[in-house]
Amino acid sequence: MAGGIPQSFINGLLDRVDIVDVVGARVQLRRAGANHIGLCPFHGEKTPSFHVYADGHFHCYGCGAHGTSIGFLMDADGLSFPEAVEALAGLVGLEVPRQRGSGKRPDRSLYDVLEAANDCFQAWLTEDAEARAYLGTRGVTPATARGFGLGLAPAGWERLKTALHVFGTDKLRAAGLLAGEGGRIYDRFRERITFPIRDTRGRVVGFGGRTYRESDGNQPKYLNSPETEVFKKGRELYGLFEARRERRRLDRVVVVEGYMDVVALAQHGVDNAVATLGTAIGPAHFERLYRHVDDVTCCFDGDDAGRSAAWKAVEAAFPALAEGRQLRFAFLPEGEDPDTLVRRRGAGELQERLRDATSLGDYFLAHLREGLDLQRLDHRALLCDLALPRLAHLPAGALRTMLLAELARLSRTDPAVLEAKTRQVPAAVPGSRTQRPLSKLGSRLLRLLVHQPHLFERLDADTAHRLAAGAADDELLGEVLRFVQQTPGADAAALLGRFLGEPSYAGLAAIAEQPLPLSADACAVEFAAGARRYVAECERQRRVPIRNAVRQSDSLADLRQLKEAMSSA
Repeated sequence: MAGGIPQSFINGLLDRVDIVDVVGARVQLRRAGANHIGLCPFHGEKTPSFHVYADGHFHCYGCGAHGTSIGFLMDADGLSFPEAVEALAGLVGLEVPRQRGSGKRPDRSLYDVLEAANDCFQAWLTEDAEARAYLGTRGVTPATARGFGLGLAPAGWERLKTALHVFGTDKLRAAGLLAGEGGRIYDRFRERITFPIRDTRGRVVGFGGRTYRESDGNQPKYLNSPETEVFKKGRELYGLFEARRERRRLDRVVVVEGYMDVVALAQHGVDNAVATLGTAIGPAHFERLYRHVDDVTCCFDGDDAGRSAAWKAVEAAFPALAEGRQLRFAFLPEGEDPDTLVRRRGAGELQERLRDATSLGDYFLAHLREGLDLQRLDHRALLCDLALPRLAHLPAGALRTMLLAELARLSRTDPAVLEAKTRQVPAAVPGSRTQRPLSKLGSRLLRLLVHQPHLFERLDADTAHRLAAGAADDELLGEVLRFVQQTPGADAAALLGRFLGEPSYAGLAAIAEQPLPLSADACAVEFAAGARRYVAECERQRRVPIRNAVRQSDSLADLRQLKEAMSSA
């Protein structure tokens, strides 16, 4: 296998570890014959339906969760495949071997650097009355500040650089703590309240910083760590670790926009809020959230910007909305955000808005209908052309069935006709569950990714995002891309491990066994060129139905404007 953890080690590790010990550390089990049963940790239940079998696997007959000890740690603790293998090996005192490969492993020493920086920031906050007073005016108590590890980056260009000089300038820069221009190296965060960003294992991976003085008006209000080997802001969610710490069994997560929103909501008893890190919520965020909960509510302002953010969230969430997963939208009064709302009106009003949140299904069709006159045939056709390419990205299940039925009612179309348009012949790739045949180009990209997952990380950010979005119809390719998005540094073994126990595993393993007749550099060139061609073809196909609908309409200016606003292709 190309690079990574040897499969023989993984197999031996699973044989050596007793799954009852692994699961039993988190679930109270009782013996039932040769096996064990207990209450499922992945969904609320009163009657045990979670079975742990002597052959080394678990299965819940209530929610369908199943897998090996590795899969259990991935689901229970939100670990990536390599992290779960490391954790499992640690239980039996084994060192994880690595084959020589092209995937780059994150520098683990950066976690120590970032934790030391967080210690400094927290200590400096205790020494600064002005910064503590600012937090007090925002309603943040000392206990809440400690709970989230809030700190202070003080004035001065080299306070942190000097305090952590033992790590060396290169290591501090690699951790994103120092910046530089014109040959001068200085602290990135200065005169800001700091918010440590933790991964799901509780390790500090980066920081957010907020100004706290009125005189800082000429500075950006928020500043984030740059992307590093251990920090990818398009994947991390602020507050997710803290929410899981407060509620071991999260049943719902509320997505808000800023650090202070998360902290303020926790201060008022809403301890299940998370925030993206200065970016719109994307597919990788939803994939991460739905590994922990099945119910997500996005809380946005009720203005145009908030509605636009909600629509982007709809499109980002669709590929992740497997059966049983829910998405809702709560809109706040214009000019309010969660922080100001709970401080002025109390948590009760926010909780009421969360309870009354609009479901994704209702919001999706209501948004697409805006500006359309469904008494007109051409407008009904346009509604279908706008909805169907997006519904094709939605996994099969009750939500997709109901949306297609409602779309059929609104457009006066046979539901079977609409369903047929969203389904294609399954791909020829063994074990895949794709919604349309995987093209030759898509197959080539998949083959390259299976052997060298790191190729995705070498794409520019725009191409990477558009490739992942465009591959949603090629479901297996889309799933592989989502995995490599969320798991920087993953190798071929980690990628195959993600699909252990799934129908697509055999096909991917067969691909991995076929060597690539290209050098590493040639693979990188071919993958980048193929990704650009794939993106261009996907976007061309998305524009075709919209273009046809406009040609069939009477070219009303408002219809054309609506088409342009709704299609991001």
